[in-house]
Amino acid sequence: MSKRPKMLASVVREVIAPVLRECPRACGVVAITEVEVSSDFSYATVYVSSLHELDLAMAFLEERLPQLKRALGQIRRRRIPELRFRKDPRAERGARLDALLG
Repeated sequence: MSKRPKMLASVVREVIAPVLRECPRACGVVAITEVEVSSDFSYATVYVSSLHELDLAMAFLEERLPQLKRALGQIRRRRIPELRFRKDPRAERGARLDALLG
């Protein structure tokens, strides 16, 4: 990944992070584990994990998409990436591994 997508990924993370604090309490701690920006800057895939209710956190973020798009529109870029939220599969795998070992 070149420097530019990494820089844009950092900006996307900064825009989304404050909204995560507004997630419902039932979600527990919600975190962005990774942001991948496509090489043509069309998409930013945001991987999310949650301590408890990940589906609720994902639904919350989807509801906030218009607000997040407006916030991203404030950055001075020709192309603003389309946001896509995905569950971080590493968190589920870790939980299954803990269950197997415990």
